[in-house]
Amino acid sequence: ALARDCADEIDAMGGIPTRNPEELLEIFTLLSWAAQALGEAGRMVPPAHLAAIERIAPTLRALRHADGGLARFHGGGRGLEGRLDHALANAGVRAVAAQGLAMGFARLAGGRTTVIVDAAEPPNGRAGRSAHASVLAFELTSGRRPVVVNCGSGAPFGPDWRRAGRATASHSTLSIDGFSSSRLGGGAQEVMIDRARLLTAHQSHAMAGHHMHMAHAGWSQTHGLTHQRDILLAADGRRLTGQDVLAALTPGERKRFGYIISHSGPRGIRFAIRFHLHPDVDAAVDMGGSAISLALKSGEIWVFRHEGAAVMSLEPSVYLEKGRLQPRATKQVVLTGTATDFETRIGWTLAKAQDTPLAIRDLDRD
Repeated sequence: ALARDCADEIDAMGGIPTRNPEELLEIFTLLSWAAQALGEAGRMVPPAHLAAIERIAPTLRALRHADGGLARFHGGGRGLEGRLDHALANAGVRAVAAQGLAMGFARLAGGRTTVIVDAAEPPNGRAGRSAHASVLAFELTSGRRPVVVNCGSGAPFGPDWRRAGRATASHSTLSIDGFSSSRLGGGAQEVMIDRARLLTAHQSHAMAGHHMHMAHAGWSQTHGLTHQRDILLAADGRRLTGQDVLAALTPGERKRFGYIISHSGPRGIRFAIRFHLHPDVDAAVDMGGSAISLALKSGEIWVFRHEGAAVMSLEPSVYLEKGRLQPRATKQVVLTGTATDFETRIGWTLAKAQDTPLAIRDLDRD
């Protein structure tokens, strides 16, 4: 039965329908333990069982940040400290990180920096009961220090927090005021019934670094707008360059967008691009308001800047983490603006300060 479930529930690329990285780690750990127990009892491990372990290992490596923690998406957390590395070592599978998308996520790595992006549609049906409206959101970790994060799952803190954690505004991506990119249905399960349609997700590598081009149509029917996101992580990991575009592309979208604009007056369609920060990041508005400095406990300084018709601010946020009695207070960088034309383009950069050395001895114990 276990071998049959492996074949049915774990796809050819080592992913599961929920797209929850922490849940995948739990499955991997249990499968490894079961295989070890069967071997110690002198019983044969079914080929489908072993094949599932071998498929999952590269996917988990691709979902692993530079600090050893998992990317926090679709209800999953970072995992217990060292759990992922221990599980991979215990399984005895020598596997490099999966190339291309892994369970719908893209991993960009340069130097000591990792960026993991949700580049697929939210899970559907039963698998979507804990799905988040997080398409095109990303997390960034520098060495042992998470920098940009998603708020995480609010399930441990009650139904209201659970619902809030699933919203697009709780993720490091663009959201339109009052509308997540995917919407929840009614009923006790709150499955996503109106899911953002992914238009493209293309990853490329060059001398300059690792590039990701993505787009989704989550607001095509509601506002006549498509969200396009490009991010480029420099090969040395010291600079992340991004661009977010809201565009009305098709004649139908332009008609819908024009109708909304004609009835909203000069206000346009309000949007916000959010970059939620880990609680250990010390953020401060800098350079006369033209930048925000992010100081890590390692001693690194990252600087956030933007260009385009948006207002930058530093606002309160929360970090939702299992094992805590209540959400942790943190901050977020927010770029707010209004879409009044068929195309609105906002650029941004997150880069290490020039005087930050290439290597830092991160000896500060958490």
